Amino acid sequence: MKKQPTCHHSGRTGDQKALLTICLVFLSLILFFPVKSHSWPLAATAAEEENGKQQAVNDQPDFLQETKSQTKEKTDESQETAETDKNKTIKDWLEPWKKTLELSYVVTGGNTVTSSFSLGNTLLKTPNERDSYLLKTFFLRTHSTTVDCKAVGSEDSFSLIEEKKRKLTAENYLIQAQYDHRPSGRLLANLGFSWDRNKFAGVEGRALWTAGGGIVLADSDTAKVKSSAGLTLTLRKYSGQKMSSFIGFQYAFFWKQKLLDNASFETGFVFDDNLKRLSDWHYDWTTSLMAPLTKSLALKASVRVMRNNRPPEAEVPLYSPDNIDTGLTVLIPRRKADTFFTTTIVINF
Repeated sequence: MKKQPTCHHSGRTGDQKALLTICLVFLSLILFFPVKSHSWPLAATAAEEENGKQQAVNDQPDFLQETKSQTKEKTDESQETAETDKNKTIKDWLEPWKKTLELSYVVTGGNTVTSSFSLGNTLLKTPNERDSYLLKTFFLRTHSTTVDCKAVGSEDSFSLIEEKKRKLTAENYLIQAQYDHRPSGRLLANLGFSWDRNKFAGVEGRALWTAGGGIVLADSDTAKVKSSAGLTLTLRKYSGQKMSSFIGFQYAFFWKQKLLDNASFETGFVFDDNLKRLSDWHYDWTTSLMAPLTKSLALKASVRVMRNNRPPEAEVPLYSPDNIDTGLTVLIPRRKADTFFTTTIVINF
């Protein structure tokens, strides 16, 4: 009797084939349509991208990586050099200044009390052999106190009444800035500005700009001599007058000489003239002798003469021959010259 064929093997074979077909299709889907960021968090995507970038960099040729590294190093070095140069420039500008301070205070007492105070400050910078910068200030004030006495009562019995009157008798200010440049050899070019006030000479304010040139006659450790000339622009306010401006001419001379035992002699002369009115000139002449006390201290004696050929007029009250105040005023010329004698302690920084 023949056995009937069964379908178990063929059924299993068909199931296996179906399962194999499903696996192949699923594998194809995975291979051709891989799962990406749609099924992973954003952090994983960022990490993959970063890894991709790093891999791209690592895959670059060695010479490209070396070039980029050298370029970055040069950029960092350039930035560091620029910062260093900037700091060095600021440091060089601040440090080389030679600072000098001059102080003077004089008091007298008795029937007349006077007090005088002056302060001078000089800053000098010579960063190289061709350039120099000068900043200078000066301040002077003098007060006088007089005592007026009168007796009240009779000749045999009276009381004494004293009245003190303190008033300002001298006031002088000066601010000066100058730049000197030596283009070649002994030739000199300069720019300058100054402002001064001398109330009792009738100068309420005078500003002066200067541009000119000159020559260096001596420049050594023992002697420094220079002479210059140039044009000026002046803005001036005299007492009782309106502000005026004019073009002028200036001549300047400076001489500093070292003497024995480290003492020094110094003189400076500045002459200014008004080109609109040649008789309207003035000069400022200062001469001093300085002797060192210590390494940082010195004693300095100076005389300064300021002369104005056409000083502003002063307004004074008019009295009658009987010494009665008329209530009127008249204009009189002021003295042309002012002289200052000072003894100062000099502090060198």
